[in-house]
Formats: sequence, C-alpha cells, structure tokens
Amino acid sequence: MDDRTLRLLEFPKIRERVAAYALTAPGRERAGGLQPATDVETVRRSLQETAEAGTLAAEGGVPLRGTTDIRDGLRRAQIGAALEPAELLAMCDTLAVIRECKGFVLAHRERAPLLTDIARGMRTFETLERAIRRTVANDGSVPDTASPDLARIRREQRSAHARIREKLDDLVRGPDARMLQDPLVTTRGDRYVVPVRQEFKGQFPGVLHDQSSSGATAFMEPLAIVPLGNAIRELGIAEREEIIRLLRELVAQVAAETGQISLAYEALGKVDFAVAKALLAQSMRGALPRVRTDGVLRLRRARHPLLGQAGSEPGGGVVPIDVWLGEEFTTLVITGPNTGGKTVTLKTIGLLTLMAQAGLHLPADEGSEINVFPQVFADIGDEQSIEQSLSTFSSHMGAIAGILNQLGDSSSPSPLEGEGRVRGPASALILLDEIGAGTDPTEGVALARSLIEHLHQLGVRTAVTTHYNELKALAYTHPGIQNASVEFDADTLRPTYRLLIGIPGRSNALSIAERLGLDAQIVERARDLLGPEVVAIDRVLSDIEADRKAYEYELAEASRHRQEASALRTRAEQELDRLRAERRLAAARLREEADALLVHARREVEAIVASLRAGSGSQAVQEARARLRHLAEELASKAQVDASPPGEPLAEVTPGQTVYVVPLNRTGTVLAVADSRDEIEVETGAMRVKVRLSALRAPYQLDPQRGLGDQQTGKSSGTGRAAPTAPVSPAPTPIGSGTRAPDLPRPVPTSLSLRGMTVDEAIPILDKYLDEAFVAGLRRVTIVHGKGTGALRKAVHDFLKTHPHVKSYRLGGKGEGETGATIVELDAS
Repeated sequence: MDDRTLRLLEFPKIRERVAAYALTAPGRERAGGLQPATDVETVRRSLQETAEAGTLAAEGGVPLRGTTDIRDGLRRAQIGAALEPAELLAMCDTLAVIRECKGFVLAHRERAPLLTDIARGMRTFETLERAIRRTVANDGSVPDTASPDLARIRREQRSAHARIREKLDDLVRGPDARMLQDPLVTTRGDRYVVPVRQEFKGQFPGVLHDQSSSGATAFMEPLAIVPLGNAIRELGIAEREEIIRLLRELVAQVAAETGQISLAYEALGKVDFAVAKALLAQSMRGALPRVRTDGVLRLRRARHPLLGQAGSEPGGGVVPIDVWLGEEFTTLVITGPNTGGKTVTLKTIGLLTLMAQAGLHLPADEGSEINVFPQVFADIGDEQSIEQSLSTFSSHMGAIAGILNQLGDSSSPSPLEGEGRVRGPASALILLDEIGAGTDPTEGVALARSLIEHLHQLGVRTAVTTHYNELKALAYTHPGIQNASVEFDADTLRPTYRLLIGIPGRSNALSIAERLGLDAQIVERARDLLGPEVVAIDRVLSDIEADRKAYEYELAEASRHRQEASALRTRAEQELDRLRAERRLAAARLREEADALLVHARREVEAIVASLRAGSGSQAVQEARARLRHLAEELASKAQVDASPPGEPLAEVTPGQTVYVVPLNRTGTVLAVADSRDEIEVETGAMRVKVRLSALRAPYQLDPQRGLGDQQTGKSSGTGRAAPTAPVSPAPTPIGSGTRAPDLPRPVPTSLSLRGMTVDEAIPILDKYLDEAFVAGLRRVTIVHGKGTGALRKAVHDFLKTHPHVKSYRLGGKGEGETGATIVELDAS
C-alpha cells in the first residue's frame, strides 16, 4: 500500500485507536504495525478473528490484564544473567494470564475456532508458576518457606538476635550502666552498640564503631556480644547466598522454557490484538462486511470513524452515507458545494476500504460489502510547498503522475486475473479530490476529463470530486460513469451532507447570493449571462430534486403504514388465537354442564321408575307424571338459559360502566360510547376492543333479596359485583337410591366482591354466599373487600372466625389481591 495514501486517508490514526485498546506489549506492537492486506483469504481470516473476539468480549471479556513485557527478561535469562525477584514475579503474573486466556478461549472453542487455533499454540507453565510463587512472595521478598536451608538460617538469625538483646539488656541494667550516656541499644551498620560517655571510653570493654558529632558519646559494641555479632554477619552472608542460589535455579528453569514462553507470549499478543480490533468495532458500532473479489464496493449508512465537525448534523451526529461502486458503474463523479461533504465521502470510501483489508469491522450497517484492492491511491487535500515552488495545481499533478506511474509499473496480480499486470476490474481504487482544480478552468476541465476517461478505460474503480459542471456530461456519454452530488438545503443555505448517487449537483451560487440579499438585478443579469441552456438545466435538476424528495417522503410513509399494518396483523392473530382458546374452554364447560344435566335427568328417571315399582294404583302414576313434567320443565329451562348469552341486554352504556362482553366471555369497562360505526370501545384486561351494543350484557350481580347467580339489568348500581364464572357441577348422587335427587344448585362463583358496601350490607351477603359455596362443594373462595380504611376487612375477619363452614382464612398474596382480598378455606367435611 502507498504510504502517502495511508497518511492522506488518516489510517495511522486508526492504528492508534486500535493500540489504545491493546493490553499487552506485543498486542500494541501489532496494532502499531497494522497494514491493509491484499490477499483475499488473509483479509477474510482477519475479519473473522475480529468477529470471534467480539463474541468472546460479549461473553464477559478475555482475561488479558496483568501482563508485563517479559521479553527482555527472557533474553537475559537465556544468557544466564540474574533476574530480580520482582522481575520473576512479573513473569509469573504474565504466565498466569497466558494460562487463563488459553482456558477461556478453549472453553468457547465452538464460537471462536480461529482464536482457538491460536490458543492451542500457547503452552502453559504451571510448574514454573508454582516454583516462582514458592520462592518469591507477592511483595517481591523471598519467604522462609523457599527452602529448608533458608528457613534454618533465618531461625538461627532470630535466635542470635534474641541472645544479643538479652546480653545488652543485662548490660544496661548492670554495674557498667554508669558508663553509658543513656540506657538504650542502637546499631551502627549491622552491629549492635551502646552509647558510652567519653570519659569512660577507655574503661568500657568493647569495640568503637562511631561517636557523636560533639564527641561526648562513643558508640561501642560490647566485647561480650562480638562473637554473636560475627555469627549474625555470617548468617546474613549465608542467607544471601541461599537466596542467590534459589533465584539462579528459577532463572535456569525460565531459560529452559524461553523458546516456548516466547511463542506463548506472542500468541497472547495475537489474541489481544484481535480483542483490541473487536473493542474498536464496538465503540464505532461496527459491522462485519462481506468480502468480494469482483470489484464491487457497497457501503450502507457508512460513517467516517474520525469525523469531527465537518459532515456532522447540527445536533452533532455523523450523517451516514450510502455509496456503491463497481456494478452499474466503475467511475463516480461527485459534485456539490464547498464544505458539503465531497471530500469526506472520498475519505470514507478509502478509509473504510483500508480498514476492512486490515481486518477491522466497518462503521456501517449490516450488508456492507468491500472488495480487496491490491492498490489504493488517493490525492486529497492541498500539499503545496513553498520550498519546492509547488502550487496547488503542481502538487496535485505531481501526485497524480506518481499514481499513474505506480499503476502502470505494478505487477501485482489481480484477484480475478492471477499473475500479470493489474488491469482487472478489482485492480485498484483511486480517489481524486478536486480533479483539475487550481489552474485555468478551460484547461482544467480538459485535463480532468482526459484523466477520468483514461482511468475509466483502465478498468480501475475511481471516485473523483469536482466543481466543473462540464464533467457531469460524462455520465451521459460514457457507459459506466455515474454522477453523484452532496445535497444542499437552499432554504437554510446549509449542506445536509447526504450523498445522492445518480443526481448531478446543481449550481447554488445564484440562489445563495439572492437569499443573502444581493441586488436582484445583478442576480438576474448573471442568469442572463449563463445562457438559457444552463438555466434550463438547473431548473430540470431542481425539479428532479423536488421529485426525489417527494418520492422519499411517500416511501417513508408507505414503510410506516406497512409497519403499522404488520403490527396490527400480529395483534389480530394473537387475539384470534386467544379467542379460539377461550372458545375451546367454553365448549368444554358446556359439555361438562350437559353431562351434569344428563346425569341429573337419569337419576330423576330412575327415581320415578323406582317409585312406580314400589307404589301401586293411580296415585303413584299421577305422582310419576307430575315429577316427569317437572323434570321436563327444569331441563327446558336449563337448556334455554345455557343457549342464551348471560346477562340482560343493555339499552345504553356510559363510560366507566362495567359490562359483560359476550364474544369474549369476560367482563370489561366501557371507555367510549358508540362512534360513527355504532361501535363501543371496551377495555378488558390488557386489551381494548370495539363491539356493538348488542354484544354487551349487564354483569352478574350479588343481591341479598335475589340470591347468588341472579342478574340485574340496566346500569351498574354500585353494589357488590362478581364476574360471570363457570357453574360448578353438583356432587353425584348414587343411582337407584330410592329417593328423589335434589335440584341442580345454582352456579356459585369462586369469588365474592363486597367493595362499596357497608358492614351491615356485606355480612348478610357473605353469610349467604358461604352457605351456598359450602353446598356447591367449593373448597376455597376469595372475598374481595378492598383496602380502604380496613373497617370492612376487620368485620369480615371477625365474622369468619365464628362461621361453622370456615376452616381457615388468610390475606391474599401477590396476584391474589394482597390486603384487598381474603382467601377462605372451607371445611369439606
């Protein structure tokens, strides 16, 4: 890759960002030397390694912290040089990271096969780790447990020091204490001394080691402890020699494994480098691009990773661009105003191509595609030089001439052509900014056109920016050349930084001048000087832009409506599934009720037959007929009740009213009265539905005078209400018992609501309800009394304490009404 191109496209800054995420020295070195690859398989492997590292990072992160650059220590160990305990401890920590990293990667081998191949090349060194940990403590010292000899030496040292202390304590308390300046013990060097007064220096039995600055005190080692002091010095020498011996043994073990440790450390750097690339991708919301070899480049909502102010929205966000090259066209001519984003577009194309070829994910959306180019060239910006007497034009022409020379002399094979000259469709990507600028416009246009045609004939992928309107015509005369423009808002006089492929940029100079207040006559005269053709073309472009905006708006609206329709369809399907499930449950309930009626009828008939057999005469026949007639009327009544929806029809409803929704077989609350379609909006549970008035009924009511299971027509009265529930089947009676079976009990709900009632109103209803629930065979019921002041709850609990049918009771738990409801267990016996 051309170094100048890498610098112009700011690829070194990408290297720095990758290196900032690396945690190991070899990982940072790999990031610092990052280069775009030109081999397709190398690029694919590098991109996949980045993807795998991203997967591992999402699993909790690869253990890489705690390493030190151990390569210098390994080199010194190999030649037999000594290593300090701190160096050995740092090496041990690094070996531990290698071991943990390998274990982590291998544990996720199915998700990271490429990184697993790298990790398998990392040997672990548990024996060496244990040896270092045994010899060197965490603070860098060598502990007594490092060897038996070291432990013995240090025991003897402690014993010698203790004996010296005893002798010195006896001295400072004995008869010679009068010769001491102070009764204390100190040291000079590694020898114990006492402070002797100057006038007794000749009389004190000891060795002089020092004296005070005034000369009044002499620091002398008593002769009685000199042998012990010598012993301590000998023990210190032995201690140092033992520590040196232990450290040399460790260095020898390190030297024996230097080659394998170096390989494992470099492999750790490879994993660290892949993780650093993945972390950079996460910071940029990067995506894995698809790699192509047919010269096609397609970037979806691409964002320049280093973009600062230019190319940003007013709110600060980077404006993404959609750009493609290599399918319908191989050359892209971009026009538009200054500071509109033309140069940023070129840099985005070039930098993202280099990043992908370096194994980095792209700050773009999923579905982006890149081609592996053996050569990427760019001439962007102004590199005029006073020292070299180069103008802007000369600088650009010199750079372009160099590009053409490298392009012509290169012998790198194209991925499509194999060996040979680079002439294939994927041979090179060339990016030229402000082509032909900086000189006479007439000559500049001619030179720019000639360069574009030449590059187009070579088959390379080319993107250029220009202010020359004449170059727009190339798209209409040369197949494979396409126009593009950066959008400009004529109302706000600001660029939008959006790239529009297929639409040439229109001139905005006169419009801007007019909106900025330039005299209208001057602007009109300028239009006349342009000529009618130019003005007509500008109007056509303006109409095209207006049509495009209208199309984009309609497309966005259609997409929004499609999403809304899809969401509604999903909700409708879910509701249909729910209704089908409820219908199956209702059918099962009806079958149970029918079976119960059949059992009851069979028992009645058997009882009638038994009574006829037992009796005689017309009296028995008449009684049997009466009982059969009563049974027929009862069954007809039951069939009629079950065939019709529960509840009385409603003449009208008001918002907030509780109603029973027949199609859903559940209660709900009215939210809004009938609309233009004569439909009423009702909320039932977490769902809102619209139904006609004929589908609504009054809910079941609890009325002290009418008993449970009756209904009240019309609007809600505010007394206690219970939602309609499935009736409870009666307990079976033995067939042929010889007695008439009791009538089928009324359906008894499993819950009773007393909310809104006074204590005097509630207790009779509660008493009746408990009796009927007991007769119906219910084992557990719920009494809803609400939270409120707690007076009704207390009265209910006091009543339940003495009720003969109540076995136990408790407040409701989570999902049972909590303190607003009481769960009652009935005595089944």
